[in-house]
Amino acid sequence: MDTIGLILSVTLTLMVLSYIFGDNPLFKLAEHIFVGVSVGYAVLVGWYLVINPALFQLNPDAGAFNLLTKFPPAILAFLLIFKVRPNQTRIGGVLGSVALAFLVGVGAAAAIAGALLGTLIPQTVAVAGLDLSAANPAYADAPAFWLHNQFLSNIVVIIGTVGTLFYFTFTHRPQGALSGFRSGFVNFWAGMGRWIVLITLGALFANTVSARVALLVSRVQFLVDGIRTLAGG
Repeated sequence: MDTIGLILSVTLTLMVLSYIFGDNPLFKLAEHIFVGVSVGYAVLVGWYLVINPALFQLNPDAGAFNLLTKFPPAILAFLLIFKVRPNQTRIGGVLGSVALAFLVGVGAAAAIAGALLGTLIPQTVAVAGLDLSAANPAYADAPAFWLHNQFLSNIVVIIGTVGTLFYFTFTHRPQGALSGFRSGFVNFWAGMGRWIVLITLGALFANTVSARVALLVSRVQFLVDGIRTLAGG
């Protein structure tokens, strides 16, 4: 059984790597197998971890209120069926849109709350808590506190955070005596934020490339070891 699994793994890996020579039927077949297996796994996970426990493994001793809370999600999930029908009626489209509206609304709320509570507020609090004073004992081992690596790192973090927040400032052109000063101030920090965003995206891209290269090396090593095992070496 292990030998069969190893043969399948080596064969599928070679089929995927055949894309190096261009799009071909072997790569298409491997792609379809991957999509099919992924969809099947997602369906099984959804059934055994979500649908079956929520609808078919109800605890009678849980109480009437807890049982009633199961029905609204079940009804909304059922209404989603109307969105996958090829020929939707007007009523069916409205019913499916109701469930889809709840799904999009909850997803948007979760994304906004996650970005606000998980990124923006913690980053702002962390930057506000940075100590740049000369009396900070963390800078004691440097000839001057402003030459310490930690102090310079804190300055970069502050500039990057403030600049990035200004970069995402979308307002109309102000009017008044100080409009030019305000525009110049905002544009200066927005420019700093733009460079920070570019550097961050570059670092993320480099990290992605290095991860893909490491994955490729591991698969090539797997092919070498697998072929040696199958050849009896």
